[in-house]
Amino acid sequence: MVLKPAKMSRERIIIHKDMRSSAITALHDLGVMQIEQLPESIVKVLDKADDYDYKELGDYDQKFRSLEAMLYRYEPREQFAFSNTREVLEKAKSIKITERVVELTRQMSALSASINEDNGRLALLKKMPHTRHDLSIFSTEMVVSFVVSGRDLQRFNSEAHAKIKDCVLVKGEYSTIISMEKQGEKEFGSYVRGLKVDVEAIPKMNGSITENEKALEEAANKKKADYDSLKAELNSISEIYYPLVSAIREELDLEMEKAEVVSKFGFGSNVVAFEGWVPESEVQRLRSTLKRITNDAFIMEKIHTKEIPPTKLVNPVTAKLYEFFIRFYSLPKSNEFDPTLIFAIVFPIFFGFMIGDVGYGAIMLLGSIWLIHRLKNPPKKSRIPGKVSKFVHTIISDNGLSVLARSIMPGAVIAIVLGIIFNEYFGFQLPYTAIFSVETGLPTLLLISGWIGVAMVSFGFILGFLNNLAIGHNKHAVGKIGWLMAAWGIVIFGLAVLHRQPLWIPNYPVVLAYFLLIGGIIIFLITEGFESLMELPSLISHILSYTRLIGILLASVILAQVIDFIFEHSLHSIPLAILGIFILIIGQLFNIAIALFEPGIQGARLIYVEFFSKFFTGNGNEFRPFASNRKRTISTLKNGSEMPLVEEKA
Repeated sequence: MVLKPAKMSRERIIIHKDMRSSAITALHDLGVMQIEQLPESIVKVLDKADDYDYKELGDYDQKFRSLEAMLYRYEPREQFAFSNTREVLEKAKSIKITERVVELTRQMSALSASINEDNGRLALLKKMPHTRHDLSIFSTEMVVSFVVSGRDLQRFNSEAHAKIKDCVLVKGEYSTIISMEKQGEKEFGSYVRGLKVDVEAIPKMNGSITENEKALEEAANKKKADYDSLKAELNSISEIYYPLVSAIREELDLEMEKAEVVSKFGFGSNVVAFEGWVPESEVQRLRSTLKRITNDAFIMEKIHTKEIPPTKLVNPVTAKLYEFFIRFYSLPKSNEFDPTLIFAIVFPIFFGFMIGDVGYGAIMLLGSIWLIHRLKNPPKKSRIPGKVSKFVHTIISDNGLSVLARSIMPGAVIAIVLGIIFNEYFGFQLPYTAIFSVETGLPTLLLISGWIGVAMVSFGFILGFLNNLAIGHNKHAVGKIGWLMAAWGIVIFGLAVLHRQPLWIPNYPVVLAYFLLIGGIIIFLITEGFESLMELPSLISHILSYTRLIGILLASVILAQVIDFIFEHSLHSIPLAILGIFILIIGQLFNIAIALFEPGIQGARLIYVEFFSKFFTGNGNEFRPFASNRKRTISTLKNGSEMPLVEEKA
């Protein structure tokens, strides 16, 4: 039903112990049941513990996680099927590559570290000033040496002898070698810390720079060849085994998930019992699956309980996008209204209404399309500064950005349509008469926004009445009627005051307003207590709060027109024209930013605060079914494939 979460049924299932694994696997692949802890009274009756040993499963799961991480990734060309736990364990035991893969990985890691060390030494040698000295003199038991380079090298060359006792310098064009006794190393470190230089220690080496460069290059080439040979072998093993290893790992992960949920089961000598929540629309499918799996040897019964079920939102595809905003506020309880569809209709209207400009709406529409495309097809190198991107991602994920972009698009279209009606194009007017002018039609717009407030607040109280009535809270339901009467009494009285009408007979609508207001106050005082009287002023403010729709629209229009006015009056000279263009661009960008954030925030606020407060309590528990997420293995239910009726223990 629209505006209501999925109806849930608590079901208890009892099966024979020998069919446990097959039934759990089917339940896992079906993904329609949220397993709950069995009541203590049922567990005591069964009075047995789970006798299945999961240690072997856990050991193999960890082993294959590590093995998969060491192999190179290859996308499988097909999915793998495992009929039961025994089969997946036997397949896991048949994989005999672990020791070789570990050895290859260890050797490659050692070679990689050695190659990096050689490359570091080679880079240091190429940076050193040319010297014919044997490099062994630069690093002895008594002497340490460093290569110094960087912005302050000239300063270092001129000051080193004065700052560091008994040092020797070998100067080059871009770097300098400094040698000193080991006890002078601390003094050297203190000195260079205040300079903008790079300092690298010279390790123990023998021979000339040229000889060492040649030896290191030969050694690096030999190690690189050995590394490539090992990599080729690991790549060959990965190509053959990775798809199967990753499939076994996935199946073992799923088996461990089953092991975790089994802790909520009850065990007897020959039976296993479990229960949980199932959407009513899925009960028959679950029953049919169990009937096939167990050859109709099972018991499935509905449990009548006063416990509030978990919430599963069920909305049309076009409205599902806005579930993000409802979850952000609070997930509805399963026994109350789901306002997602209402939000999906109202929010874009409010958003577009507060913008009301063709140019701004078009920019937001095109920007949203660009952002969605960019998130789907990220460039290899982004032109957006890294700090900006990092800051954005600390606030919201890529998925959140995509949701926001998609949610803005309907409102942007409405803004374009209203902009045509208002004849607003970045604050400029085209040569046609506006169907409706924002400036001259302000009183009418304020009246429209007021009636929108009345409609939203009234609709909220009606939903509150229906919701409380449906769950048996009749007293609170009557209280919502009292608030609705008070709201309309205030509205009718307020209109009479605005139109300067008589506030008594013969103005019978005002007399009706008195009865509605007084009657409503009496009703909600009786049903909700005297403290509820404190909420009466907020009722008036909630209705009037919707006039902010016009306030934000008017502010955007006036700001755009001021920016345009400055630009148009700066075209009398070239210097002023340049300044005017600058003001036009910066001002319009600023107004676009305001038009993006302010309508979004205020539009959501009008729904969250002024509307939801009339009927919505939230704090629901999300429906989390026991479900498998298969990518490399085939579901046991795929194409209605049969599963074994009895499964042996591994």
